[in-house]
Amino acid sequence: MTNYVYVIDRGCTWCGECVRECPFGAIRMTREGAHIVPELCTACGRCQLNCASEAIRRIEKSSDEAQ
Repeated sequence: MTNYVYVIDRGCTWCGECVRECPFGAIRMTREGAHIVPELCTACGRCQLNCASEAIRRIEKSSDEAQ
């Protein structure tokens, strides 16, 4: 289990590249932009590496999430 998660909380341009790159289908497009489904994300980082707008960032899990 990883000690970090990926979030999309700024600057999404709805390009859909993260959706195409995620091998686990963990990213959905919403009215607000892309959203990572935490239960499906394995924290592989492919979404962040391929995000042209740099809207995806890696953050440390909170102590509640880590359990």
